[in-house]
Amino acid sequence: MARVLITTAPYGAGHDRVAAALAGAFVAEGAVAEVADHFERFVSPAFARGSRALFWLILRHAPWLWARVWTLSAQLPTRSPAMAGMNRLGARRLGRHLAATRPDVVVHVHPTAAGATSWLRGRGLTRVPQAVVLTDFAAHPQWIYPHVDRYFAPSEAIAEDLVARGVPVERTVASGIPIDLAFAAPADRTRLRQDLGLAAEAPAVLVMGGMQGRLGGIDEVCEVLAGLSAPFRAVVVCGDHGTLVERLRSRFAGDARFRVLGRVSDVHRLMGAVDLVVTKAGASTCAEALALERPLVFYRSLPGQEEANAICIEAAGAGIRAPDRPALAALLGTLLGDPGRRAAMAAAAGQIRRPEAARTVVKELLGLAGTH
Repeated sequence: MARVLITTAPYGAGHDRVAAALAGAFVAEGAVAEVADHFERFVSPAFARGSRALFWLILRHAPWLWARVWTLSAQLPTRSPAMAGMNRLGARRLGRHLAATRPDVVVHVHPTAAGATSWLRGRGLTRVPQAVVLTDFAAHPQWIYPHVDRYFAPSEAIAEDLVARGVPVERTVASGIPIDLAFAAPADRTRLRQDLGLAAEAPAVLVMGGMQGRLGGIDEVCEVLAGLSAPFRAVVVCGDHGTLVERLRSRFAGDARFRVLGRVSDVHRLMGAVDLVVTKAGASTCAEALALERPLVFYRSLPGQEEANAICIEAAGAGIRAPDRPALAALLGTLLGDPGRRAAMAAAAGQIRRPEAARTVVKELLGLAGTH
């Protein structure tokens, strides 16, 4: 029975969602999977808490600063002395854990742990095979380390970008971003809409902004929708932002077009029931919508990786970016009244969907572990 270590990070829910999807797929194949937050377990709990708080503070109040960090780090090789030890952060504790648990393969959904494992391998302190699963639609250089046996990319184009950056082609796999296998099953929109009580005659919109609910302009999207003359039904997911839930429920208490929810566990059912998804461009949410062939409208995406995600999906024809509120109003008004355009975007999503990504990664890595 293969033993697998999956390392994740506390900076956004996307890493944990990818890690959970991989763990489920490994277990389904008969493997034993351990998921570990690299920063909490192998760096320090205090560092994890402090850096996470700083991360969210920057995203909420100074996103321009995050954009600068993301851009500058793309110009910095992972072996550069300017990394100041960040390219081996947590390596010692991780090495002790690997020696104690002896996994057959390690897979990372955040680049820091890949750097630590590469540092250990470069010094002969471990021989464990390792893989990186990119969790955004971009080949950012900070994911690229020596001694990585497989890189799993969201698409062929990004796999080619990795090769152009020096990764051997035989080490790249265009797998897609691993998502829960619930999104792999075809969605029966009619039945789901009946189950959710959504009127069949009006196009339905899912409004999301991440499970924190504090980003993505959810309230702005709702106000834009409320001002449209086109018929619609909106399902609004506010995540853990209880204040936003209460505010929107109060604002739209008499408006049957809106259903406001907090944290949900059945996103696949909600997404399967609607005709359009309006969200910031978190990679996991994008991959889930693509798997179900749902058109995407991007609003208030974070600079850096989310903007890169939006650009990639827009280029494929499966999504459209709304740069500001007037543009969002015009775009939603057009899409709600044009089922043909929505159908074209859904077809484009079908061309790049990768619902079986988790299984693809797992089968490749179990084969790698078997040859180790």
